[in-house]
Amino acid sequence: MDWPDLPRPRALLFSAAFILAGVAVVGAGVVLSGAYNVAASAKHFYITDRLIKLVLWRSIDTHSAGIDVPSLQDPGFARLGGQHFVTGCEPCHGAPGVPQSPIAAGMYPAAPSLGEITGGWSDAELFWIVRHGLKFTGMPQWAGSGRTEEVWPVVAFLRTLPSMSPQEYAALSAATDDGHSFALAPAVDGLAACARCHGDADSPPISDLVPPLQGQSAAYLERALEDFASNRRQSGIMEPLAVALSPERRAELATAYAAMAMPPARPRNAGEAVDAGEMNPKAEGAVTADALAVGRRIAEHGLQDKNVAACLGCHSGDRSPQFPRLDALSADYIALQVRLFRDGVRGDTPYGAIMHKVVQRLSDAQIEAVAGYIASRDTTVAAAAEAVR
Repeated sequence: MDWPDLPRPRALLFSAAFILAGVAVVGAGVVLSGAYNVAASAKHFYITDRLIKLVLWRSIDTHSAGIDVPSLQDPGFARLGGQHFVTGCEPCHGAPGVPQSPIAAGMYPAAPSLGEITGGWSDAELFWIVRHGLKFTGMPQWAGSGRTEEVWPVVAFLRTLPSMSPQEYAALSAATDDGHSFALAPAVDGLAACARCHGDADSPPISDLVPPLQGQSAAYLERALEDFASNRRQSGIMEPLAVALSPERRAELATAYAAMAMPPARPRNAGEAVDAGEMNPKAEGAVTADALAVGRRIAEHGLQDKNVAACLGCHSGDRSPQFPRLDALSADYIALQVRLFRDGVRGDTPYGAIMHKVVQRLSDAQIEAVAGYIASRDTTVAAAAEAVR
């Protein structure tokens, strides 16, 4: 057979097309024959493994670019992330002093020891991985849609893992009830599991981003757990825990917390300036006296020109048991929840829809002001606001 007499450029193009066609035929043959072993017990070919890792590394680098990283230095931030790690990450990845489950080790690729690999990723890259998960690895995306601020405490905790001793980790996870069993929906049996983050009659919450539940109405607490369990209220931390509870157990836990005395309000310091547009969830809750006056007006009287109802008209005293009290909640937590209502993240329940309509016209500055005032009531800060009212 004589090859066609082609000019060199056309000959090269013809040869390349011929080679590509051959590769396609061979590839199709491999795929359709089922010869490639997809079993977890069979390793990838070296070239396949390197190609997959290259795609993974480049994808994470590209998609995490431009993510703004907040301050992760507050110890309470890492402690909060550590509590989620105990129930959400340890079952697959293991932890200091806690060996990886043989079940997780049998996955391919196996879940890595996070204390050994986190140093190779930036904070933004770790955030992206935890939030979005990774295809074909068993790493799931974050369960709470829209709750990106919940991911940063986990990133803060991951930064502590390389230097954490087994004894330190044991102290962190001492209150768990599940015995570190391999379970995607960890058991929550008793108040000890809830108190790890929310505190109880003898201890405060682990972070200002976590609400104290003592003294809230049983009806509200039970409804909140039901909303988490049914995916109507979003939270990558609370949803996996609530879905593991039976309706009867949710009612029991709600009743137990409702019977506890409400903790005292947390004092704040007046006179410190605050950037009203700051979205760092661990920023100081201190606000100026002028901002407190604005917050008091919104909390007690609302904004008639914007059709914003007074917060304390529903959320104080002996109002409907379906409305949570705001007493003893931190400014950080109140501001975060109001932003979630305003932005529609907490809009999938009837009460959430009501709140969205009430607060959707509030600016960031107004949200920070009203959160600062409500958190400061009955303290010396309230007196500072009264002086400029």
